[in-house]
Amino acid sequence: MEIRKSFACAVCVSLILLAAIAVPRSAAAQAPDNPTIAFTANAEGGNIWLMDPDGKNQRPILAIKGNPVPLGLVWSPDGNKLAFHTEIRKNIDVYLVNANGENLRQLTNHEAEDSWPNWHPGGQKIAFATNRDGNFEIYEMTSRGEVLQNITNDAVYDSYPAWSRDGRKIAFSSIRGKTLGDIWVMDASGENPKNLTNHRAEDFRPRWSPDSRKIAWLSRRTGRGHVYVMDADGENFLQIVKPPSSEKRDPEWSPDGKKIACVHFAGNIASIRIFESDVKEQDAEFVEILPAVGFPNRAPAWFDPDFVKPFSVSPVEKRILAWGWLKQAGDMFSGR
Repeated sequence: MEIRKSFACAVCVSLILLAAIAVPRSAAAQAPDNPTIAFTANAEGGNIWLMDPDGKNQRPILAIKGNPVPLGLVWSPDGNKLAFHTEIRKNIDVYLVNANGENLRQLTNHEAEDSWPNWHPGGQKIAFATNRDGNFEIYEMTSRGEVLQNITNDAVYDSYPAWSRDGRKIAFSSIRGKTLGDIWVMDASGENPKNLTNHRAEDFRPRWSPDSRKIAWLSRRTGRGHVYVMDADGENFLQIVKPPSSEKRDPEWSPDGKKIACVHFAGNIASIRIFESDVKEQDAEFVEILPAVGFPNRAPAWFDPDFVKPFSVSPVEKRILAWGWLKQAGDMFSGR
């Protein structure tokens, strides 16, 4: 037993030294230390902002020349980076920026529109929508911007890809059923597509819950945009915002799956509001309203370091995080 413990300690020390070499301090230190919501706003100071989940401590991290509106903002699984799309020099492309606003770089560079990026939960790949082949399809690229493959290959519009948190499925919006848009789910390879919603109005922008059991999405079936939730198999529809009310957009789950943030449009103000994810037809008194900093406030993206899964892979270095190694070693020597 003593020999086993000594060996385990030696392995842990070795792994700590290895991790110090393998994971650069700059990369490990970029993710926020506390729960953080990123969002976009054309306001004095910048285009991409960070704030605490209660709306406090709002601060800009990136100002883009020409003041374009970034959309589709999404955190990398380790919280080190943010991906988004925007129009710069008359082209809509996917961009990447560090969590502190540094090192803005263009991932796609095509005369067609590349938009709505979404990270694979492992961090190595990004799905995105593009019309570079004539109509919008869902493609896959590395986190360095190297296009890997066309995931969908259909004669109609496919967009708004969203990987499930277990990496097995991709939800997306499509007009395959001759509708304005339905929510579909397919295997990550593009096989076995299944229509989850079937409505004459537009259903789009799906987002998986952290446990991959539910999907939130945006629908215009009441005449305005509203947020709905359903089981991952398309059952048990739940409208979480009581109509009639102002336009809602950009649903985003909290990392614990208990809340959903979205954008609320009212006149010239677009604020971010937070709802309980399992309460039907909520009235205003159940809503947390976060202060707006400019118009439009868009694309809330929620990150919490306490919910980063072990063994996530850095999109740039493609190395296992140090604490993932340590957890694996601890489990091995404890007999788990």
